[in-house]
Amino acid sequence: MTRKLNRLWRILAWLFPSYRVRAALTRLCGVNVGSGVYVGNMVYFDGEHPEYVVVEDEAAIAPGAIIVAHSGGSPFQNRAGIFHEAPKKVVIGRGSWIGVGAIVLPGVTVGEGAIVAAGSVVSQDVPPYTVVAGNPARPVRKLGVPGQPVTPAA
Repeated sequence: MTRKLNRLWRILAWLFPSYRVRAALTRLCGVNVGSGVYVGNMVYFDGEHPEYVVVEDEAAIAPGAIIVAHSGGSPFQNRAGIFHEAPKKVVIGRGSWIGVGAIVLPGVTVGEGAIVAAGSVVSQDVPPYTVVAGNPARPVRKLGVPGQPVTPAA
């Protein structure tokens, strides 16, 4: 029954007009969601292992983003023992921003204040205050750290 209820919360979270309610419904599904988090419409959080997903305070996840904590092969591959990978924790750091349609794969930590560009596929950790883009996502820019002086480019 809990699994069916989680699916209902997830569907409501995908479509509900208020981002605050979407964040609360995502929390009900088992995702660890901090305070002040923005969750856009149609954001997919891993439905099989939501407890492996952490979204820290003040993070923003744009519409259509996908965050998965596991990768399962086809039933044939699982039965034959060809492919099986245990779920891995995914952390979306404090104040980070996941762009529209971005995909964050299992085992990734997106650092504090980092930005993942729209449509990017993140398969490796993103350092704090870094912009990543592409498939696979690669660093394209370092951001200034709040409270620290900005050093001019050489």
